[in-house]
Amino acid sequence: MSPSYSTPRSVAMALLAALAVPCLAAGSSAEQIVGGIEAMVFVCLPIDAKSVKPGQEILQRAVEQRKLDLPAIRKTEAYRNTYNSEVNRMLSLPQRERLTACQNAW
Repeated sequence: MSPSYSTPRSVAMALLAALAVPCLAAGSSAEQIVGGIEAMVFVCLPIDAKSVKPGQEILQRAVEQRKLDLPAIRKTEAYRNTYNSEVNRMLSLPQRERLTACQNAW
């Protein structure tokens, strides 16, 4: 499997690690982390609403702990690129794989 098409679970775990460990966050910007989490929430909400609650909680915790300015982050190119690529990647998965990815993301 090529690195650009890693599993949704590994993407989510990388996002969680970057939020949990400040030194890892240096490699992933807040814009990329927020974009990835919000993309997963956007794709998963209509499929399995229960599966997005942990993602929403992670995002809220990150906003509070790091005092993130979400409106400013959402205006950046890095956020838009990450969000769009992650949404497109998830939507390109077959429905069954997308459901599994949502249920295992967090």
